[in-house]
Amino acid sequence: MLTRAIALALIAMLCASCGFKPEPTGPLPAFPAQVRDALGREVVIPSAPKRVVSLDPGMTAAMYSLGAQKLLVGRSGDETYPKGVKSIPVMLQHGTIDMQRLRKARADLILAPESMVQTAAQAKALESRAGALVYVVGANSIKGVEGDIGQLGLMTDTAVKARTLAASIGARVAAVQRAVRGQPPARAFVDIGLRYTIDPRGLTADLLKTANGDNVAAGSDTSRPISKADLQTLAPDVYLSEEGPGATLQSLRASKALASLPAVKSGRVIQLPASVLTEDGPHIGLALAAIARALHPGIVIPPA
Repeated sequence: MLTRAIALALIAMLCASCGFKPEPTGPLPAFPAQVRDALGREVVIPSAPKRVVSLDPGMTAAMYSLGAQKLLVGRSGDETYPKGVKSIPVMLQHGTIDMQRLRKARADLILAPESMVQTAAQAKALESRAGALVYVVGANSIKGVEGDIGQLGLMTDTAVKARTLAASIGARVAAVQRAVRGQPPARAFVDIGLRYTIDPRGLTADLLKTANGDNVAAGSDTSRPISKADLQTLAPDVYLSEEGPGATLQSLRASKALASLPAVKSGRVIQLPASVLTEDGPHIGLALAAIARALHPGIVIPPA
């Protein structure tokens, strides 16, 4: 027995001298957290952020869904939900960052959309001017939104809730995909105002595709309005129009050139809120369902 004890002690000493260490026990610390943003930058969060500015409406809403809204000290001003968000100061003026307001917010983390911060150099410059870390939000696809929510969970120490939220979005997306399976692709045109249409590489295009829609203007120049002649050639069966700036069935019927479009003749001109067409937050599954119902009337989407 004594010999066995001595042998075990010798083995332990040898392991220690060879650099072997016991495995850690208990939960690993949440910080420092390392995440990758839409620009491919590795962003290291050294400690739990206490003051967060979100310039992306979807991520602002996600903060609420994760229970991290108390960290918010600034927002974009384009948020539509939840109601409580209206009390948070707006950091943008006419779509651009108000640096005076941003510095006054004393943020230690800024969530900025890629449309606003397009390069690593711009992100670094914003970090320097604001004195805060910058995470660039991509959100140009449903999977991208799920990924950003997961990264947000790591940055705000709400990783478990973030995984649950991403899973619920995935379940809703899967339910929509099952509902539209077998439906013929709906040939659709998306009018975001004055016959300008969506970026074929953007989030709305991904929502349209996932809802089994065929973007008839995918090859068009999105920097200018689609001409009436081009619309006649594209001949969409469904005309999705952004509420407010987009065309209505009445206005399209009043145009001699556009009244003959298949979508107009069948009355399939559907207006959708901008918040549906551009949703990049927790409600993206609901937005997808709304688009799917517009494209494929009569489908049944069960609760996820």
